[in-house]
Amino acid sequence: MSRRHAFTLIELLVVIAIIATLVAILLPAVQQAREAARRSTCKNNLKQLGIAIHNYHDTHNIFPRANFNSRAATTGATNYSYYGWSAQTMLLPFVEQAALYDTINFNLPSYPDATNDTAKRAIIPGYLCPSDVNMIANGGNYNNGPGNNYMVSGGPSVFFFPAGVDTTTNIETSPLPNFADQIGMFNWRRSVRMADVIDGLSNTIAASEMIKGDGENNAYTEGDTIRNTPFPSGAPNTFWPKATQDAYVTACQANSTVTGGSSPKGNQGANWAHGVPGMSIFTTMMNPNTKFGNCVRCVNCGTNDTAGSFPASSRHKGGVNFLLGDGGVRFGSDNLDNTTWQRLGAVNDGQVIGEF
Repeated sequence: MSRRHAFTLIELLVVIAIIATLVAILLPAVQQAREAARRSTCKNNLKQLGIAIHNYHDTHNIFPRANFNSRAATTGATNYSYYGWSAQTMLLPFVEQAALYDTINFNLPSYPDATNDTAKRAIIPGYLCPSDVNMIANGGNYNNGPGNNYMVSGGPSVFFFPAGVDTTTNIETSPLPNFADQIGMFNWRRSVRMADVIDGLSNTIAASEMIKGDGENNAYTEGDTIRNTPFPSGAPNTFWPKATQDAYVTACQANSTVTGGSSPKGNQGANWAHGVPGMSIFTTMMNPNTKFGNCVRCVNCGTNDTAGSFPASSRHKGGVNFLLGDGGVRFGSDNLDNTTWQRLGAVNDGQVIGEF
């Protein structure tokens, strides 16, 4: 008689246990390898952005502003001077998106006019970090934005310095104030040339990462913009001391659960087309990944069209990738010396920068 050979139940359980142990050992390594690849892609995206920025300067002899007003002001109750086109929009011809750029009607504001919606909803792969899978299609109720992870630097400032506006034509009056406080490589109204970067391109931040919001406006989640938080008494427009930053973060955290008109907004990083902080701009006032740091003093603004704090952020553990003015890409730790981080954001503060 022949006997049939088979595994016993105990042998089968032992094999399953061994396989499970091997998977548990190997899975973290696989995940780390995947994140390393995503991080490498992210760094390359920033590198390509740096090349585009320099090609723009070679063509126009100036870096793009962070906010370009429409060529013709639109009449009405809304102040359209805030809703200018982003630097990322102006860089489209230099990131192999010239055909998309040519479809845009720049006589109209980037928001809320719907004429350019088809262009604004175009996904630009080079503007997305593969490590951040949050909110691509939703857009946080903001024109169904395609998402944007790479923000140009407004430096260590609160960014917006409004000029007077004619309420009939919505055309900004002149002279525009606070040029001295616009100290980043990319500003609201002040344009910067390579020669203006007195501190040196290798010592000045041009761009960095910011995580996208979740598209929800009801409850606070990481990446949301917290509203209705006045600045601490005596807070300057630039270079906030650490005590001022800490006080503001505390106040912002207290407001993070507010509901109604001033509830947190989840539209951060929704659209590369809009030249407002949190959409296409970050500031170096606070360290990367500062919790509750993305915060503005406006009560009902829905587009970050107001002064505030807009720190860099990423899904990479421990810090963010950032682009220097010379095209180099570095990794900035969350625990980087805050004074160094602020000075890296300014184009001509004249201060010595420590190790970074």
